[in-house]
Amino acid sequence: MKKLLSVILAAMLILSMAAVSCAEESACCADESACTLYYPSYMQETEGESLVLDRMPERIVCLSNAALQILVRCDIHPIAVTSLVANAEHPDWVYELPTITTGMNGMDIESIVAMEPDLLIVGNYQKEAYGEQLEAAGIPVYYTSEGPSIAYSQTREEAITLARSFGGDEMAKEITAEFEKVEARAQSYTSAHPVRSMLIFFYTPGSFLQTSEGYLGSILKQLPFENLADTVFDPSMRNVKTDTETIVKLNPEIIFAISPAADAEAVREQDEAAFAENPDLWNTMDAIAQGNIVYLGKDYVSSKGLQVIDSVNNLIDQLEAMDK
Repeated sequence: MKKLLSVILAAMLILSMAAVSCAEESACCADESACTLYYPSYMQETEGESLVLDRMPERIVCLSNAALQILVRCDIHPIAVTSLVANAEHPDWVYELPTITTGMNGMDIESIVAMEPDLLIVGNYQKEAYGEQLEAAGIPVYYTSEGPSIAYSQTREEAITLARSFGGDEMAKEITAEFEKVEARAQSYTSAHPVRSMLIFFYTPGSFLQTSEGYLGSILKQLPFENLADTVFDPSMRNVKTDTETIVKLNPEIIFAISPAADAEAVREQDEAAFAENPDLWNTMDAIAQGNIVYLGKDYVSSKGLQVIDSVNNLIDQLEAMDK
């Protein structure tokens, strides 16, 4: 009887240790177990709560920069990636991976299929065009959300959800703490400064404005700024086509300028050339007349996962430099 009891206790101890080990692994996706990749709440209506795989994928084609940053943190090596964002730093091995270009104009699905991946990670904007082909090829697909219409809160939730899926609860806690740290810094800056009115020039002066629910707009919403675009447009419209007359009448104290087609310096050159063509009009705006314009690069145009933390820190650095 004692021998039997010892055997039972030993078995329970082994099972307990296995459970702990599993919790510490990548979302407990051992080869012999199912692997659950969760979706953020705002995507569950279209994608469901999760994508469940029979086992941890070993041949991942990652065409999402947001997901790639999490995979790297979890030391998971995909077999191919999309074009890397310029401002994100990766280990050397990432730059040696095959690249599959993807974007609004499409993606090379033949190359993807030829690689025989057991998981494809790609932006959900590709689903309508390629979803059926990928399903027919038997390739499991996990969709991410990226772009200028994805808000900070969504970027945050997706990053934490990806961390939970590929790195488990401990990785999710680690990523959450990093977001909380930069949010505390934003709150500290906000508490020390008065609220100023602002506009976000999206693309070229006089063409588009971004509301507080756009990507940059949602970042600035955490800082001491009132987005005047929200007073004339529904914030849920995010990137709104407008006209010069409307912009001039709004007359903000400060302007943030971004373009999906140019980096910060190119945006500056483009905007200053436009202002010089009609100085009598543009200089009626206090922000332009006083030079209160913040030119930002492409990393503020659309969401890139964890990179948003660096973007917020760099933006606050720039604002603090302007205060001096």
